[in-house]
Amino acid sequence: MNESAIRAVLERYPRLIADCERHKALGWYPSGGEVYKFAVRPSFEAVDRFADHVFGGIGFEPDDYMLGPTEFGIDGYGRRRPELSPEAQARHHAIFNNGLVLECRAIMKSSPGRIDDWTRLIGDDGRFGGIRLPFSVGSHQGLGTLHALRMARRAITVSDLMRGHGRCVATLVEIGGGHGRSLRDLIWMFGVETAFYTDLPLNMLLAARFLGHFFGDRVNLVWSEDDAVVAGGINIIAPWLIDRIAVPVDLLVNFYSFQHMSMEALRYYGDQLIKPRAAALYHLNREQRRDSFDVAVPDYPFRDAFAVEDAAEFGVSKDGQNRVLSRIVGELMIRK
Repeated sequence: MNESAIRAVLERYPRLIADCERHKALGWYPSGGEVYKFAVRPSFEAVDRFADHVFGGIGFEPDDYMLGPTEFGIDGYGRRRPELSPEAQARHHAIFNNGLVLECRAIMKSSPGRIDDWTRLIGDDGRFGGIRLPFSVGSHQGLGTLHALRMARRAITVSDLMRGHGRCVATLVEIGGGHGRSLRDLIWMFGVETAFYTDLPLNMLLAARFLGHFFGDRVNLVWSEDDAVVAGGINIIAPWLIDRIAVPVDLLVNFYSFQHMSMEALRYYGDQLIKPRAAALYHLNREQRRDSFDVAVPDYPFRDAFAVEDAAEFGVSKDGQNRVLSRIVGELMIRK
């Protein structure tokens, strides 16, 4: 995605926000803390090099910037990340190296034949900024980021599970896709023909930048009633337009997004998309509630349409004081 394409997407963004306000009563609108995103008007630089700016709720965590929970809050949202001191650089490098060892062990245990795929996913070409560090895994060397390292195993896990159940994925949907990395990884792993991504408007803007870099003209924005879904495309579709997804979906995924939704939002996505279209659903979320408005995994309103074929624990979720809140569970669910 070149400069003119990025600026063209930025020009469409105010209308996207206006349409968001017009359609927020449909049920998809967030009940929690992410409403502040609608007031953010990122600059060209913040979109082009978004990993050099402090954006929470798009897949990044405080350790990606070496910031504390307070510094990672909404007051400085979208600002350029601070340069790291030598001490912070050393801590960041140590966190990365420790994570590299742990993730490599996990891949070697669960998917020993997938090292080539995994090292491809943890690599980062630096086009979006971020803090890149060198890695070496067997014969594989490159530069990666802590963020990519944290996310890469998702696509390996999901692709192994689907293939283990004899399922191909030609059509893929992600709800709550952040800046689009997990969707990209899954497209690469499955050779997806048609993909759909939906999230809040700011995330859609950054995903257009990220996915456009890798897939070029295949990326198609469905941001208004005038936009059509493209078969064979990677469709970035507004939440209030998901009824445009009128094809069977081989796999729908959600990573750490259902856990922030109200029952109303979960019903919206369940009724409009998940239950009518999805043959299989994989989600990775906090098992128990954290806030008054969100929903525990056993209470997701679309569960009755699916049978759980595989379930696994992926660590625990903690609060800002490092207290354990809940297990994190991943489930592959197949339509009954």
